[in-house]
Amino acid sequence: MTAASEGTAGADAGAERPGLRRLLSYLGRHRVAYGVWALTTLGYVAAFVAVPILIGHAVAAAESKLPDAEVARRCLWIVVVTLLRGGLRYYSRTLVFNLARDVEYELRNDLFAHLQRMPQSFYLQWRTGDLMSRCVNDLGSVRLLLGPGILNLLQTPVLYLAVFGAMLALDVRLALLVLLPYPAFLWIARGFGRAMHRTNLRLQEGLASLSNMLQETVSGIAVVKAYAMETAGQARFETVNRDLYRRQLDVVRVFAGLGPVLSLLPAVAMWIVLLVGGHEVSGGKMTLADFFTFSMYVYELTFPTFLMGWVVALVQRGAASMQRLDEVLCVEPSIADRPDRAALAHLRGEIEFRDLDFHYPGRGREPALRDVSLHVPAGSTLGIVGPVGSGKSTLASLIPRLYEIPDGHVFLDGVDVNRIPLATLRAGIAMVPQDSFLFSMTLAENVGYGLASPDPVRVVAAAERAQLAKDVADLPHGWDTLVGERGVMLSGGQRQRTALARALALRPSILILDDALSSVDAQTEAEIQRGLGEVFEGRTVVLISHRISTVRGADQIIVLDGGRIVERGRHDALVAAGGLYARLASQQALEDELEGEEAVA
Repeated sequence: MTAASEGTAGADAGAERPGLRRLLSYLGRHRVAYGVWALTTLGYVAAFVAVPILIGHAVAAAESKLPDAEVARRCLWIVVVTLLRGGLRYYSRTLVFNLARDVEYELRNDLFAHLQRMPQSFYLQWRTGDLMSRCVNDLGSVRLLLGPGILNLLQTPVLYLAVFGAMLALDVRLALLVLLPYPAFLWIARGFGRAMHRTNLRLQEGLASLSNMLQETVSGIAVVKAYAMETAGQARFETVNRDLYRRQLDVVRVFAGLGPVLSLLPAVAMWIVLLVGGHEVSGGKMTLADFFTFSMYVYELTFPTFLMGWVVALVQRGAASMQRLDEVLCVEPSIADRPDRAALAHLRGEIEFRDLDFHYPGRGREPALRDVSLHVPAGSTLGIVGPVGSGKSTLASLIPRLYEIPDGHVFLDGVDVNRIPLATLRAGIAMVPQDSFLFSMTLAENVGYGLASPDPVRVVAAAERAQLAKDVADLPHGWDTLVGERGVMLSGGQRQRTALARALALRPSILILDDALSSVDAQTEAEIQRGLGEVFEGRTVVLISHRISTVRGADQIIVLDGGRIVERGRHDALVAAGGLYARLASQQALEDELEGEEAVA
């Protein structure tokens, strides 16, 4: 997670405004529905105010000993308006809760789309568990803000104004006296609101830390068990969980204090009504009906007043969560189409690097690549070898512009890669990374993942070239077998061949294979290479491998060491030169010979 996001615990109320402004833009999309809801709420408030008045009229009729029919008629009106009030309350709540779900749905979609636009450098700085927490926990808190939060934020103040207006019409002096304790609510809400915002923000950050640790542990459970780290992992989890527990208690303490304090306000108001109003009734200055109406108003304001404590908590938690979501949404994608983008519909496959120096963001001043100059004609094959950490995968990842690159250093078909539309760039390049990541889908869906529409013919053809088709019959449900999270149902070699088939199904102009055959045996590798001969024709291929046998047939081979190109040429010439390539070839030949002897033994 970024340093900025780590320091949000001390943010003041002003820091949350950008997030709330963004939230208002989502509310604006549903302005008509919110307008209908506002009118419905006003109707509910009118009915809310009318019920005590009707009760007062019924009491006045009984007090004046009017005919039973008149008393019954007034009581019937109480029933009718009470039912109307209940119906309006139900409809207004349903409408605003549905709108909250709509906004949550839109916000989640926009957040997911935003995350997909982010370059890989973004994910080097943000923790996966933290992002997951924001997409789940924080969005849920925003939904509660938009549901019961916004419902009571609008409804309760209007309710108070309407009720106090009715009280003023009945008895100005008593109404003003009843108003006395309520200004204290503003002072209380301000103090508790700040505390709720601070504690809820810390709570959401604690949830993010716990989610991140849980995600890492589950994803790396094989490593945990292999190193017998269950006890140590449990201790780490208990530490993080205890910190979250303490943060939750902080929220509980603040919320627990808010409710009792707020419940005192209507109690004091009722005491004033009973004391002053009772005195006026006994003195003949107020009718019993008006006194009863006054008491009903104070009584019915008890629950909305108490509820405001819960609403303050919802609003502060929702505001803190929206602030955390806004921190992600405010990060502009550093890799995007530029205004001066080239009018390029498709790629031919020519690749050129010109005096390239590349630094990973946030990894110090040491460059990962130094002074790289290289030309790969369209339709040719480039082999890249070198020691671990020499920059092979980094060089390949710059071709599809997975990281930010300065202008004037990487060109495709003679056009600066930064000016090529991303849709054209990514559609013309298929890359099989070292980590053969598979989705929790069926085998067929994984192979056809990059296709615009399912094409069984292309899926099967690509699988045959990757030597994957022969394994399908051994799977429980063939092509419809769910491969599990990250392809856990498949072996390492099957995962690599599935990832290779996925790339081959796209039929790209540029095919990048980053050690894509490292988990297959030598015989299978030879079979795959024979099948790839036809695939390589007419397209540019970049082969990265620790095996010399994989790149020996390439049109040109470069050797990287320390981020620099230290050798280049064809296989025979590089072996004859006796440099690093020759040493790597000799070392691999010795390893293959030892493996052969072990197999015979």
